[in-house]
Amino acid sequence: MEKKRNAVSSGQQMLEKSTKGATFLMMGQLTTKMTTFVLNSLLVRFLSPRIFGITAFLEFILGTALFFSREAVRMSTLRIKDSNEDEKGRSRSTVLQTAVNFAHIPIWIGFPLSIILTTWQYRNINSYFVALPYFTWSMFLIWSSIIVELLSEPFFIANQFMLNYGTRSQFESISVTFGSVINFLVIMGFEKWSKDGNLEVVEPTKEGIAILAFALGKASHSLVLLACYYYNYQRWFAPQRLFSIRLVKIYPPYEKKGYYFQDEISQHFKKVYSQLCFKHLLTEGDKLIINSLCSVEEQGIYSLLSNYGSLLTRLLFAPIEESLRLFLARLLSSGDSKNLKLSMQVLKNLTKFYLYLSLMIVIFGPTNSSFLLQFLVGSKWSTTSVLDTIRVYCFYLPFLALNGIFEAFFQSIATGDQILKHSYFMMTFSGVFLLTSWALIKYLELSINGLIISNIINMSLRMLYCGLFINNMSKGLRAGSSSFALNNFKSVLLLGVTIWVLDWGMIGLVKNFRQFFINLILAIIMLTVILLREKDSVMKALGGRFSRAKRV
Repeated sequence: MEKKRNAVSSGQQMLEKSTKGATFLMMGQLTTKMTTFVLNSLLVRFLSPRIFGITAFLEFILGTALFFSREAVRMSTLRIKDSNEDEKGRSRSTVLQTAVNFAHIPIWIGFPLSIILTTWQYRNINSYFVALPYFTWSMFLIWSSIIVELLSEPFFIANQFMLNYGTRSQFESISVTFGSVINFLVIMGFEKWSKDGNLEVVEPTKEGIAILAFALGKASHSLVLLACYYYNYQRWFAPQRLFSIRLVKIYPPYEKKGYYFQDEISQHFKKVYSQLCFKHLLTEGDKLIINSLCSVEEQGIYSLLSNYGSLLTRLLFAPIEESLRLFLARLLSSGDSKNLKLSMQVLKNLTKFYLYLSLMIVIFGPTNSSFLLQFLVGSKWSTTSVLDTIRVYCFYLPFLALNGIFEAFFQSIATGDQILKHSYFMMTFSGVFLLTSWALIKYLELSINGLIISNIINMSLRMLYCGLFINNMSKGLRAGSSSFALNNFKSVLLLGVTIWVLDWGMIGLVKNFRQFFINLILAIIMLTVILLREKDSVMKALGGRFSRAKRV
């Protein structure tokens, strides 16, 4: 009985820590994204869609190499069972060292993978970009930033395992901001230097400098991140000897045979890795498609949409998904049924929150987004279709958000065999995505709009698979649907449809500040109704937090 109470208490404490962690990550994201948002908004007036296209392509190379090198390890190490039994701290140290040992795998994978990927892309990229000044140096810097960032993985894994959200958020904020500032200063410095010297700089030189600035920003980000993590290790971890950054052989208590990698986690890593390959193909498949079927200018437009259109996703959804994944993996590593029920309740509350937010996005996003975006883009983008396409992109965001929390839950709770089965379905989804993208872009000539529609179909299939899995698990726990009644949502949905009809009939697409202000008032009214309808849930959450604060 005591063990059960401890498990529930531990689960609640982990939930509180993860909730606080999500806040840390959101604040970190808000700080960095606001900084990069301002800097990019200034740079977008100096850069052409073609430059945004090639930098998006370089970012894709960097992101792909990092994803395939480290993501499976990050997810697998969360399933290592924690221990605090040894009063001398030996058990905790052993667990941490087990996790850190796995953090060497991304470096072993990433080094050859990054060389193959960057070399292959360099040889197959458009000859126009290869001929640009400093382009070879830019590719080398991109490769270097991959290797340097992977060197910080042991420190990341240790902090992730201990749920040190504040440390992670702080270091990531510092490094991203530093990289963005370097990128901005190089471009603006070159612009000022050329103007002060009355130099006539040809367009290829400007483009070469812009790409070099991007690469320098990425390299600076990786170096600063590694430096921050290493300083933190030397200050807090090294004196206590909690773990070594070297690969260390581990000897479990009462066993003579040691190991470097725990067998159970190794097996899970192999199964997760194959599943993540297909997930990444679907997640980043839009970039693969647009690189193959669309012009460089269209790639630049889609990059701009991804940066501005998904700002809410990266500021709010991504931190919540990551905290949910960490919380669930650590909570469910014990296998306690009480913790499983707690995780289901957390998921249901998050889903309800996402449904309300998605409704707000669908109602007010398409009508207001192009009006807001036109202030951020300069004359070089005025002839593009970006202002029209962002309205379609708004319909994609709710699918992206809901799929994120469903897959976070599935990946945290599914067994290795269930993940392997999911991989086969992901392979099918990949085929459907490629087929629909080709048909909509090439055959129906919908360009970027076709790609967005394909992504919506893709996300719908992935949501359906994970939703069925979650529903079956909920029935198995006898968690009933009463704890997640949609009665309140139905009434809010009816109000939302009414507001949308009135708004579209009287105003339509927002073209001035007066119309935007009217939309803002309507959004506040709708938000107020949502809060009133869900006041019991809100007060319960706030009441729990206040009572915990009083106890402290």
